[in-house]
Amino acid sequence: MQARYADDSTIAVSGARRTEQFNRIWAGIGWPDREPGYLCVVGERTDGLLHALWEKHGGLWELGEGIIEAKDRFLIECIWVDTSDEVATSYLRTREGLCFYDDPASEPSASGISWPASRWPHFRDRDVTATIAAVPVRIVKNYRSALEETRGVLMTGRLMVHESNCPKLVYTLRQPVRELLGSSVMKALVWVISALEAAKGVGQLDFKLSDPWYTNFSRDLD
Repeated sequence: MQARYADDSTIAVSGARRTEQFNRIWAGIGWPDREPGYLCVVGERTDGLLHALWEKHGGLWELGEGIIEAKDRFLIECIWVDTSDEVATSYLRTREGLCFYDDPASEPSASGISWPASRWPHFRDRDVTATIAAVPVRIVKNYRSALEETRGVLMTGRLMVHESNCPKLVYTLRQPVRELLGSSVMKALVWVISALEAAKGVGQLDFKLSDPWYTNFSRDLD
């Protein structure tokens, strides 16, 4: 999948079979702890439905590499994290190619490939950068309630899940609630969905409910 800005300022994501339009595409990251960390890319479609597009799991280095790739592929502007982990947050904020680019003059290339493309295969433009945003304290402190709100989004069919693109997310969503409380997968999902839902504003979108997430898996946008 690859994203581009459309003429109407929406984001068009093209897969092998079709293209869908999004108002915004953001990401959430659950830090590594007792299990590997997790990165989840979710977009808000122009019809108001949320769409899980891509995932990555692993240690902090793997998450850093993954979010740089995702930022360029999906034109992600905002990455939501729990900033109480100052080490992990600082690591991402200081990763060149994510929130900033150094002076290209300091990065000579001996090959015929431009210096950004030689380091980041999905490089778009030096102006394509992202912001590491802090998940609101009230969400972090009241995580169980935020998790229940996210489950409500899932059970009312407001999140489309691509099983082929997010297999770990699909597996996690099938686990009992007690297994989700410490899950980095669910934390990443809660962070980004809470932010996307808040960004919609109250009453701005009148979307039509579809079937629950477990019956609406789509494989068209590969």
